[in-house]
Amino acid sequence: MQMSTFVTCLLAPLLLLKMLQCHPVQYSVKKPKLLVVLLDGMRWDHFGLDLQHLNQIEERGVKAEWMDPVFITMSLPSMFSIATGLYPESHGVIHNLFFDPDTKNQTSTYQATLNVSEWFDAGAEPIWVTALKNKLKVSSIFFPGTHVPIKGYKPDISVPITRWHYFNYPKEQRIDDTISWLAEKDYDMSLLYFADPDAPLHIFGIGNENSTYVTYALDHYVGYLFQQIKEKGMEEDLNVIVISDHGHVNVNSSNIIELYDYINESDVDFVIGDYGPTFQLRPVEGKFEKVYNELKNAHPHLHVFKKEEIPERFHYGKHPRVLPIFGYADSTWEVFTVSQILRYNPANSYRSDHGYDNEDVDMKGIFYAQGPFFKKGHSAKPLKSIDLYGMMCEILQVEPAPNNGSRARYAEMINENHEKSCYDCSESSRTFYNFAILCSALFFARITSTVLTKSPW
Repeated sequence: MQMSTFVTCLLAPLLLLKMLQCHPVQYSVKKPKLLVVLLDGMRWDHFGLDLQHLNQIEERGVKAEWMDPVFITMSLPSMFSIATGLYPESHGVIHNLFFDPDTKNQTSTYQATLNVSEWFDAGAEPIWVTALKNKLKVSSIFFPGTHVPIKGYKPDISVPITRWHYFNYPKEQRIDDTISWLAEKDYDMSLLYFADPDAPLHIFGIGNENSTYVTYALDHYVGYLFQQIKEKGMEEDLNVIVISDHGHVNVNSSNIIELYDYINESDVDFVIGDYGPTFQLRPVEGKFEKVYNELKNAHPHLHVFKKEEIPERFHYGKHPRVLPIFGYADSTWEVFTVSQILRYNPANSYRSDHGYDNEDVDMKGIFYAQGPFFKKGHSAKPLKSIDLYGMMCEILQVEPAPNNGSRARYAEMINENHEKSCYDCSESSRTFYNFAILCSALFFARITSTVLTKSPW
């Protein structure tokens, strides 16, 4: 009995030491916090503008040369890949518009799609769901995908991007509320979305004085955000990631490809078109080869594929939602079923657009970050949008769901003094940790039992 007690006493400190190597003690005092800010459509080169507040983030943290978006470079597919770490063919948000060819149901606008739960809740797990599963508190202002339940979860606070909110919820107030939730309400993660500069770029184009003014104004709000963080004393404790979903390129109003110049409308059962540089359709039964062959070489700036032949590098064609024939146009070109569609909906006539090949340099987005997780004054190589989910999980110290990202692409950004969380330890270390807890519990139970047994009371 004495030898058994001696061995237990000898092993317990060693087991506890190994446990502490895997679990840094400082996080029991100060837990990690994360703020993700998304600037819709901000191109990697800032459109040639000198945006001082964005540039200053690099001095305090890190900047990637650019961030590669997924294909197609539309907002919802891109943002949901950021949130899940998955390619669109895996997460299922393959377009800005919800559609179901069997019921013929579809949304006509991006804003309407934000309220369609089934479009987002298709099996993938976004970062806010991962955080909520781990009992973390999450807030969101306007961030797409957070408006509807996914796997039964919604952020604790989720402000939807409605027309009323857009015009009656000032940017300063959105920032103030977000920082207040993190600083005073002890939220663990907040997501903050801005529709600029994307919205004015579509209307006015790159280089126009109106879109330029809005872009400079947005940079001012970035500066205001970091000023509020500093005033709350969170500058050294809060991890902040500032990103965009894609870039932008000016389009030529004469660069229009009309599908019904090459195929008969009566041969088409269902089509998603009249929405930028891509289209997909399902021919009526018995017309597939006819429609495909008519479109395959129809236009020198149009690339058309059978679903199963969509290039593998796009990671797009394998999802069941993708229709049997898919096509995309070269940069600066747009695809319509007929050009007359512009007469009925002039909003479709953009001055600048996105949705093109994600290898086009104009489609690249931004990545900036600062906080205890990141180095200071570091310029990094490009990373992919699918890498951010794993990064965010690591910052929050939660186990990530399966994803397509790679830690190797962002490892150079990590502060060397930052202690990795337990899920990054080896599997053997985690097993050892669990074993250590069990043995330690038995040890202390043994000591307690011995004391009680020998107690004169």
